[in-house]
Amino acid sequence: MLRLTTDHPKLLWKKIILFLITLLSLSTISVSTSKASDLEESLEKLKNHVSGGAIILFRNELWSTFTQKGVLTNRTYDFLFVRGRGFIDFTWDKFTLHFMGQGVQAFNLPRNAAFGLGPLYFTASDNETNPGNLQIVEAYLQAKDIYGFYLKGGRIGYNDGAQVLYTDDPKLNWVIQARLSERLIGNWDWPIVGRRYDGGTAGYANKAFDFNLFGGNVTFGGFDVDDGLWKDLDTVVVGGGAITLKKDILLPNTQFQLFNYFYFDDRTPARDLAGNDLEINTTGISMAGAYDIGPGQLDVLLWFAFQLGNFGTSDQRAFAFIAEAGYQFLEVPWKPWLRAGIAYASGDSNPEDSDNGTFFNMVPTNHKWYGHTDSFAFMNLINPNFQLFIFPHNKMRLQVEGNLFYLASDNDVWVTGSGPFNDAVFGYAFRGPLPGNNIERNMGGELGFIIGFKPVDLLTLDIGYFHLFGGKGVRVVFNGENQMDWFYVQTTISFQTKN
Repeated sequence: MLRLTTDHPKLLWKKIILFLITLLSLSTISVSTSKASDLEESLEKLKNHVSGGAIILFRNELWSTFTQKGVLTNRTYDFLFVRGRGFIDFTWDKFTLHFMGQGVQAFNLPRNAAFGLGPLYFTASDNETNPGNLQIVEAYLQAKDIYGFYLKGGRIGYNDGAQVLYTDDPKLNWVIQARLSERLIGNWDWPIVGRRYDGGTAGYANKAFDFNLFGGNVTFGGFDVDDGLWKDLDTVVVGGGAITLKKDILLPNTQFQLFNYFYFDDRTPARDLAGNDLEINTTGISMAGAYDIGPGQLDVLLWFAFQLGNFGTSDQRAFAFIAEAGYQFLEVPWKPWLRAGIAYASGDSNPEDSDNGTFFNMVPTNHKWYGHTDSFAFMNLINPNFQLFIFPHNKMRLQVEGNLFYLASDNDVWVTGSGPFNDAVFGYAFRGPLPGNNIERNMGGELGFIIGFKPVDLLTLDIGYFHLFGGKGVRVVFNGENQMDWFYVQTTISFQTKN
């Protein structure tokens, strides 16, 4: 009998490897030609159902932020992060099995920053300056167009407002994706981790309308590198649905949507802030359109919502609206596209009564709006804004954007954030004036630009700079430095294989 001991580990491993090679060789020889052909045929069939890809993102951010006198914090800091995502899809006629994972790594997070996103990353990631992790982003089974019905369940992404897109109208798709979707519920992929939902969505669609239902637990994410996408928030649940009347049904090239979403939060930070659970229902309507008029295209967006429910021990009574319009000159060199709009979210006129009049922003992706420095939530806010896009080359774009910021109520405070990302904090920061100061409504304005390059299909480079001119409302909160600068460089490499 052969005795296996640890006296000669190298000899043992050589024998094991030799045995495995011999076994594999004998197995290969014993496989008939017909069975080998069957195996190749099966693999070829499977190959026709498999697709995948990867997205690798590098971003360096430089911040020079607001400060308070007498508080020892760093005004200027920079950090770098890398995020690599890979996905694979197994697709059949009516079904898709989808998996996406990511690896994230941040470098040089600030230990003692005064403001901006740097301190949020640092504190959410257990005070680590170089946190990194591997995370499960999405994993779901999807059924499509079974007599008009569809279903998706597992860990999913969800962007409110973008349930319907159009293959024949890129301008309307842009309005929906860039200016309408994720106002209340979004994947929040601007931060390194992102956000997803453990739950499902289902509905029915035909040529005239789409009826969609959604519900799920919100995951850890956003700035929390250590626990992001590994846990669900305890407990934040969102759910609801929308009915979308597709373009050309009521008006040419115009989409209408009626929506209703519910937000529940009984985490300790929520109860400490509000005195009890948050149970908020948001009902609203939106319109998005794009029209060929004159030498170019006109685009329009209208959005309105009101809220009822309970903000802890207070009755929630709030509303918000958005109005935007733009025009692109398609027959002019560089095809300039000018847009302007206003966003309004109510504030609380009397904090001493039993009603809460501050519109609640839920779980959005706020970097897309209300300024690129991420200094404002869609709560107690008036935000006039403009955008100018020009396209000097088919591989280059220049975006200039300006925002003004005012508090909707001078009895309510300045709010920052983009929703909950772990159980340690509420997710929104309420920034009242320093002692001896009153609330001021004029928060200032932000102006900046983004230059985008796409030299080849798989590579995108963005360079951006924005300056926030702090108004009186900022100065009563940050009495040291009330001007802020933000600069970033981002490179994205993406590729995909198709079945």
